[in-house]
Amino acid sequence: MPISGAQRTVLAAGYMDSDGQPEYLSRKDWDALGLNWDTFRARAAQNATEKKFHAELVRDANKVVQYAAITSDDPLTATMILSPDFLKKFKDLFGPTVLVSVPNRYSVFVFPALASEYRNYAPMILRAYQDSAYPVSLEVFEVSAAGIKAIGLFED
Repeated sequence: MPISGAQRTVLAAGYMDSDGQPEYLSRKDWDALGLNWDTFRARAAQNATEKKFHAELVRDANKVVQYAAITSDDPLTATMILSPDFLKKFKDLFGPTVLVSVPNRYSVFVFPALASEYRNYAPMILRAYQDSAYPVSLEVFEVSAAGIKAIGLFED
């Protein structure tokens, strides 16, 4: 499924296999299931769990939070930005809209949408993308109550 504004990133439907690894549906499998994206999202939401995660807050010299870094060994770490509860985790810290980078399957970086210095962290994002066996995206996404849309790109 396309993401609004995205140049290089799409969403792919999938499931967890018996070994706990993600498997992605082929077009043939998708068509055989007779799903559309609204139905898939509704079914996926039924399987959502309240996973605990730790966000490391990175501050500048003035102790102002610049971003939150979430890393995990869970192969579904990157998908957390699609959870209806994702914004709730950062609302008090960054407000109702956040900027997100998902350079690989195991890393999510969350930046404030207002007065954000996210572009200063391009080398960190590029390294996390390039050094991963499971890269996801170099695009920057705005996540809000209205949904997700791409707003920029860290150039490689």
